Amino acid sequence: MTGSARRLGLMVLCLSGVLATVAAINWIVNPYGAWRSAMFDPVYRFARTTHNEADERVTIAYRMRAEQPTTLLVGSSRVLVGMYMDRATRDGFFNASMSGASVAEISAVLRLARANPRLKRVIWGVDFYAFERRFVGFRHPETRVRLEGDERQMMAMRIKETLLSLRALGDSWEVIRRAAGGQEPGPYAGPVPWPEETIRARLADLEPGLAQADEASLRAQLRVWIINYSDYQPADSLDDLFRKTVADLRAAGVDVIVFVPPLSRCELEAIDQAGSWGAFQAWKRRLLQVGPYRDFSGFGKLAGMSSLFLDVPHFRPAVGQVILRELIGQDCAGCGAAADIVRETGVRVDEATIEAHLAQQEAARRAARPAGDRCARVVGEMLAERGSAARTGGDHVPAPGNR
Repeated sequence: MTGSARRLGLMVLCLSGVLATVAAINWIVNPYGAWRSAMFDPVYRFARTTHNEADERVTIAYRMRAEQPTTLLVGSSRVLVGMYMDRATRDGFFNASMSGASVAEISAVLRLARANPRLKRVIWGVDFYAFERRFVGFRHPETRVRLEGDERQMMAMRIKETLLSLRALGDSWEVIRRAAGGQEPGPYAGPVPWPEETIRARLADLEPGLAQADEASLRAQLRVWIINYSDYQPADSLDDLFRKTVADLRAAGVDVIVFVPPLSRCELEAIDQAGSWGAFQAWKRRLLQVGPYRDFSGFGKLAGMSSLFLDVPHFRPAVGQVILRELIGQDCAGCGAAADIVRETGVRVDEATIEAHLAQQEAARRAARPAGDRCARVVGEMLAERGSAARTGGDHVPAPGNR
């Protein structure tokens, strides 16, 4: 064997050793919960309290195969952030929501979930934006492979992303560091749903959020929503997919609870002033094709309380926990005055109440025009600027981003 061949052989051997070491560490630590390894407590493994779209889309399908929750939460980042829980099954609850999730992606998650014999309940936070023609299909082809690929494709991607990934290795070292230091559980590591006293304490001590956002930040957040709600065109195929997904779950004996999440005053202004309020109301009628649902959206006291929102699209986790308790029939009478506003906003909508409900929302919309309202002013200015840019050929519509 020549010297060059020996060197090449040694290099290959070293590389194989490095890869084996990386894979072994990532399997033992299991930073994304993609394997059944349980050497490290999920309290350390899932310690992040911020949502990251790359993390969500890499791990959701793998974790759903490794864990068997009894209650599954699905939706966009509204549900992911607003009903945040440590990213593992806790008290039978698992949050499988993804930022900017399309109806096709959520339906694929739920088809995968039907293979879980322990699944008893699905809570689906539905988004108006997601039923528009621009959101037909999957946002990323990799997400489709993880959720719908054959066993060979899925396993190859799973190994690549969770065992042979340097990013996963970095996250593994973070888990080891936290566990070695005995780091205390994060702020969302308690039981699910949160106890009433926890909700009350969180709503009484709010960190800065939408209420404190400066105008530049507000404009940056609103831009994508103004684009989404301008020239809104519903897609019949998404209504059909939604209806079929719910019907298939119920046929499998799974209870499906549908709700419309709270929307901030700023987002409602974008819907209204962009000319999509009628489409929004019509969409709420179509939702009844799958049966009654709870509606927490619309102009009113909750939407106007910007302190209860982290930013334009996301309500606070304490608000989401109030909603979760309401949806599963747990009392929240001791959750405090702010929680009472959330509870009172959530209306059960069925065939007998839909028209009165929409009439009430229309009346609230017409009444919601206080002089000097910041959201109404900023949205109006941005729409005027966008119209001016479109007339001069300067309006650029970006691809949908995180929601």
